[in-house]
Amino acid sequence: MYNKKYEIWLNSPYVDDELKKELKEIEKIESEIEDRFYKDLEFGTGGMRGKIGAGTNRMNLVTVAKATQGIANYLIEKYKSEEISAAIAYDSRNMSKEFAEKAACVFAANNIKVYLFDSLRPTPVLSYAVRYYNCKAGVVITASHNPPEYNGYKVYDQFGGQVVQDADKIIEKINQVKLEDIKSAESDGNSKIQIIGDDLDTSYINQIKRLSLRNDVDKDIRIVFTPLHGTGNKPVRRVLDEMGYKNVFVVEEQENPDPGFSTVKSPNPEEISSFDLAIKKAGDLKGEIIIGTDPDCDRVGLVVRHEGEFVPLNGNQTGALLLNYLLASLKEEGRIPAKPAIVKTVVTSEIADRIADKYKVKTFDTLTGFKYIAELMQKFEDTKEYNFLFGYEESYGYLAGTFVRDKDAVIASMLICEMAAYYKGQGKTLVDVLAEIYDEHGYYIEETISLTFSGLAGQSKMKAIMEYFRENKLNSLAGKKIPAIIDYKLSISCDLINGTTERISYPKSDVLKFSFEDGSWLVLRPSGTEPKLKVYFSINGKSKDEAAENLEKIKNEVLNMIDRIQINLG
Repeated sequence: MYNKKYEIWLNSPYVDDELKKELKEIEKIESEIEDRFYKDLEFGTGGMRGKIGAGTNRMNLVTVAKATQGIANYLIEKYKSEEISAAIAYDSRNMSKEFAEKAACVFAANNIKVYLFDSLRPTPVLSYAVRYYNCKAGVVITASHNPPEYNGYKVYDQFGGQVVQDADKIIEKINQVKLEDIKSAESDGNSKIQIIGDDLDTSYINQIKRLSLRNDVDKDIRIVFTPLHGTGNKPVRRVLDEMGYKNVFVVEEQENPDPGFSTVKSPNPEEISSFDLAIKKAGDLKGEIIIGTDPDCDRVGLVVRHEGEFVPLNGNQTGALLLNYLLASLKEEGRIPAKPAIVKTVVTSEIADRIADKYKVKTFDTLTGFKYIAELMQKFEDTKEYNFLFGYEESYGYLAGTFVRDKDAVIASMLICEMAAYYKGQGKTLVDVLAEIYDEHGYYIEETISLTFSGLAGQSKMKAIMEYFRENKLNSLAGKKIPAIIDYKLSISCDLINGTTERISYPKSDVLKFSFEDGSWLVLRPSGTEPKLKVYFSINGKSKDEAAENLEKIKNEVLNMIDRIQINLG
């Protein structure tokens, strides 16, 4: 099958000469042909994402055009005679601008008005643009924090969130598109393509400034910021400047866009090595906090100077701090609304529940992927049943306010700096505040491990591992009992003590959650955007040492089980 697809592309008049040249170079490399053509790029938690290159399993002008034509067909069928428009943004990666322009040309050829940004922008700005211009859809070209050889394509609905409800319909439409079905127009002078710029940026920044909780904080706090060669440089610096923070120092080596991300092993704020240059600068300039945004500026990492050392905080810790700061500030001013709610994912620490409970705020869990948080935000808005206050996930994504429907590192950066400045005025670092939260609510320690399984053989291994854990229901690990397992693929919750099963109402997803008797948990989930199996651990204890010891025992046992499964598979 993959050889047939290869031949079709090699001989198609709809595939450009550059891609054909690349394909001819691999004509005798069977494994390379297989990897490029054994499947089409799939939509996962972050849309379509893959390595840049020729093939159906790659990001290139043809796969981008095909996806866009499928989305255009879906929009035309759904909205019929209504006027349809779409917003398009792109990040600093290789081919991002070219892919965005190709998507714009395909939409325009299908009589869909396009709002195309004049230069790179953060992903959350695209979400804002969809709502600002009353679009029916949005597209952002990005591969978030993936390695330089990757790019991707995220699709947004009319509410500004990544598509959820109609994802299957969109995928079906894309799969129906043949190369000869793709329409494309010229971009120059096209009345259907409107280039947008600073006016929208100003509106977006003004909305963020309204989210400030306290204006009387110590604005002299010394902040070191790195955009990691991505889209965060201008908007993060602008909002901090307009909020009055004058001691903001940017890491010059990582300030400008660089699709090769030449100064880091990975442009991912979850990797502490990405902060090496920022930590050095903070040491030289007596920086008090360091913030770093990923290439499309929807995630932000935080490092805090505490007792002369630079302490990196993980996504759960930063989220807990932001949530605690937000709720405490709102309560102090009597501004917690009626029927308040926060939303987090099923792989995010339970400490959020404890903090929210203290302020009588309802906590909702969703599947992994911020699109599910956005979906619940829209439901709250439609039903008026709850008022959304804050949403976050362990993978460094946070959101306050409702004018954006995706994680937003510009918003989060502003709130982190304000929070750090506020507690500085009380003589505390954010590490001090986190310790206070743990003292009050219990110590929580989390870790996520990503295991890589490349190619068709890797996909088979991942599937076999998930099926093993699904079929062999573990009732204990490292001496800890597991009374409950939730299988989000089968939509069931299993009570292992009573031997009962009940249905759950979450969307189907290949996720398994093992809950321990002490409230700790373990989650296994194949990534929707990378060839990886993700294993999440959230282990609590009466002390940091106890929690860390429990984590190591459980982690080692789980990884040994996965190793044995792979050995048995041969």
